[in-house]
Amino acid sequence: AVVSTQSTGIFGCYILTCFILTLLLKRDHATMEAEADLRGHHPKIEGPIPYERLPKVAKMMLKYCGIEYDPEVHSPSMNQDDTPHWLTDEAQDHTMVHIYDLDGKITENFILMRSLGWITNMIPKTYAGAMKCEELETELFYLMNRMTWMINKVCYDPENEVSFDLTYAQNRYSRRLRLELPKVNAMITALEKNPPGDLLCGANPCYADFLAYACLYDLRQFVPRCFAGINNKPVTMFFRAMESLPELKEWFEGEGAEGEYIRPPKPSVTIRIGYFA
Repeated sequence: AVVSTQSTGIFGCYILTCFILTLLLKRDHATMEAEADLRGHHPKIEGPIPYERLPKVAKMMLKYCGIEYDPEVHSPSMNQDDTPHWLTDEAQDHTMVHIYDLDGKITENFILMRSLGWITNMIPKTYAGAMKCEELETELFYLMNRMTWMINKVCYDPENEVSFDLTYAQNRYSRRLRLELPKVNAMITALEKNPPGDLLCGANPCYADFLAYACLYDLRQFVPRCFAGINNKPVTMFFRAMESLPELKEWFEGEGAEGEYIRPPKPSVTIRIGYFA
C-alpha cells in the first residue's frame, strides 16, 4: 500500500510537471511570435501615394525619367503582386522575414521601387539582368537591416538618450560589412553588359540601380572607411556613374546633396521591439 501511494504521488508530480512545462512552452512560443511577427508595425500604403509620401529614392528615379508625377497614373503600390517573391512569407521563414526592419521602412522602399520600376519601364530588359538585380537586392536588404538593428537596438537604449555610442556601432558593424562588401563588388561586375558600363545592366540605369545607390549611400554614410581602397573599385565606379548621369545633375545639386535615402547613421526608430521592448 505504501509503495502504491508513493507511485501514485510520483506519477501525479510527473503529470503536474508536464502540465507546467507545457504552459511555459506555450507562453514562450506566444512571446516569440509576438516579437517576431512584426507585420502589425508595417502598415501597407493603400491608394494613390502623394509625391511627398514617396521614398526619396523613388523621387530620384522619377527625376531621371523626367516624369511629372501624377498619383493616379504613376503611384506605386505594396500589393502582393508588386512584392518581390524573395521578400514574401512564402519564400522566407514568416517569423523572421522582417525581424530587423523594425518599422518596415526598408521593406517599403524595396517593394515600392520594384512597383515603380514596372510603371516607368525601368525593369531590366533581360532575364540575366533581372536575376542579377534581385540577387543584389537581397544582399542589400540584409545589410541595411543589419545596420538598422545595430544602430537602433544593439547599440542604443531608447530609455537612455545618451546611450548611443557611434564609434562602437561603427566598429562592430564594419566587421560585418567588410565580409559582405566583396560580394556586392562582385555582383556589380558579374554580368556581361552590352553596351558596357559601370551600372548594373549596362550604360543605362534600371530601378535596381537607384535602389542600390540609396542603400550603398546610406551604408557609406555610416561606415565610410569600409568603402575605401582599390578592392571597392566596382562600387566606387558605380557611384561615379550614377552621379554623372546628366538627367540627375539638378538632383545632386538639390535634394540629393544631403541627408539619407532610407536610414540615417544614428538612432531613428522609436518603435519598442526587441532588446529594449
